[in-house]
Amino acid sequence: MHEESGPSWGMRGLRKWLRTAPETRDELLRLVQDSRRFLEPDTVAMLEGVLDLPATKVREVMTPRTAMVSLQEDDQLLDILHVLIESAHSRFPVFSSDQPDNVVGILLAKDLLPFLKDQLVRVDIRTLMRQPLFVPESARSDQVLRMLKNTQTHIAIVIDEYGTTSGLVTLEDILEEIVGEIEDEHDNADEEAQFIIPDPEHSAANSWIVQALTPIEHFNNILNADFSDDEVETVGGLLLQEIGLVSDLQGQTVELGKWQFTIMEADARTIHLIRAVHQ
Repeated sequence: MHEESGPSWGMRGLRKWLRTAPETRDELLRLVQDSRRFLEPDTVAMLEGVLDLPATKVREVMTPRTAMVSLQEDDQLLDILHVLIESAHSRFPVFSSDQPDNVVGILLAKDLLPFLKDQLVRVDIRTLMRQPLFVPESARSDQVLRMLKNTQTHIAIVIDEYGTTSGLVTLEDILEEIVGEIEDEHDNADEEAQFIIPDPEHSAANSWIVQALTPIEHFNNILNADFSDDEVETVGGLLLQEIGLVSDLQGQTVELGKWQFTIMEADARTIHLIRAVHQ
């Protein structure tokens, strides 16, 4: 007796299963989840991701402003070269020098390559910027994906209801909602996003060196703290929220409850390294 192959039986079974057309998104989602016997687990997961996109607001997948690697329109090439190299990003939002809350363009790192041969040449990055794509925080992820595709853009600036920059979202961010985490050679969450070590310059057990991009939740878990992450997500963002806009971040000290934070390394707009001392 001849047995039908598994894939052939599976496709016939799936067609039979789909004869009853779902009437709502939830019914379709349940149908996809019930089809695990016919489809590979990764396929089911991707279908679930696609169906979840309309219910996912872009604010849920964006990189918040406190974690953005950005430039300023009056920056000089020699001053930002280390940012381009260390971040390993290919696209950078450029903020206005007069209105520090507003993004005025997107700079592609590849557009600076012709000028690297002669670093003495003065480069006006305003002449190299691309027009930014703006999307509201409330936009659905599937809508933003369509906009990025239609405009052939890989990055969008997310603005709040007052028109202020609240973050950025990339094509990769949205695709990861469908296919899961996409890691590349520059991803290193353990070393960058969750970097907490005992302070080597202070023998006291209550002093630590903390990467600014460390999530507040991780800081709380490791050091038994209780800082809120309702409004900001990172330790650096927590300090920026407290300090506000200042001209010189490095060396600033912030007292929060029983904790004293000292900014050890920072540039004009971003905190990089922090000393945290429990008093």
